[in-house]
Amino acid sequence: MDVTAVQYASFYQFLKTLDCYLGDDGQMIGEVQHFSENPRREIAAFVTRETTELIEVPSDFIRMLYIMKGSVRVAIDGSESCLSEGGLILTNAATKLSYNGDAEAEVIAFYFKPGYFTESLLGQFFEEPQLYRFFVEALSEESRGISRYLIYDFAAVTDVHFYTLLLLKQVVKMAYFNNKVTKSAFVLLIVEISQAEPERLIAKDNFVSNGQLTEELLAYIDARLEQVTLEEVARKFHFHPNYLSSLLKEKTGHSFTEIVLLRKIERCKQYLEQTDLTAQAIVERLGYKDKAFFYKRFKQIEGVTPRQYRKMREEEN
Repeated sequence: MDVTAVQYASFYQFLKTLDCYLGDDGQMIGEVQHFSENPRREIAAFVTRETTELIEVPSDFIRMLYIMKGSVRVAIDGSESCLSEGGLILTNAATKLSYNGDAEAEVIAFYFKPGYFTESLLGQFFEEPQLYRFFVEALSEESRGISRYLIYDFAAVTDVHFYTLLLLKQVVKMAYFNNKVTKSAFVLLIVEISQAEPERLIAKDNFVSNGQLTEELLAYIDARLEQVTLEEVARKFHFHPNYLSSLLKEKTGHSFTEIVLLRKIERCKQYLEQTDLTAQAIVERLGYKDKAFFYKRFKQIEGVTPRQYRKMREEEN
């Protein structure tokens, strides 16, 4: 047995000593009640074994379920599906969730209070847009009472399995209280989930918080303005390009192409006011090969050419 195998074996043996295993629905409800009433606790983790009886997962918390062993029948808002080892579910507080499995089933359940998700914690996975958006919206007033969930199949992704167990270990080891190591384990798990292949996400709710999503889309467009494409943004945010284009039109009144053009014009104005770059150099920097087209649209919108705009600003100052 190599060193890595020994380390893994030791790790799993340690997990068996943790006081986090529950046997039935009553124990789950009781433990979650204790968690709810303790103001010092913002995260909890439990494991159920031999879950042949129905387990109702208490609401009012953001929750994460991971199928560690066996096969489990899961009901989300009354709709049933079957998940095997490696299945993972994220839900907000409004989602109705229950499950039961075969005699081999072991399921990890994490519970999070809103206070767990500080700005600094969320900021550590801002670049993982789908999960960042999920947690931000789960905490927002806009989605209060609206069921939100994501369902994954990570049967072939061993790192997700490892990081889930690592988070379990840290949560229980620290007696469920927050510390930097626990939150670091959480971030590692979230990043691992987010960077898995897109097909690992096998189901999700149909709700889209358009206000929050639109802000993120526009921020991403700004960050990639010089070379951004509709297909790139759609791929990054896990949408079909046609749907994304319709959403932007609905929320901003402009198509994707118009949004990019308007923001490039604003960027051009900043360059004209704040640098000595020539108008031609600025247009090239903005990613335009057809300079005449951009000049024409700039004049249509601003009423003057880029050179005239710069001269006008210089005279004003």
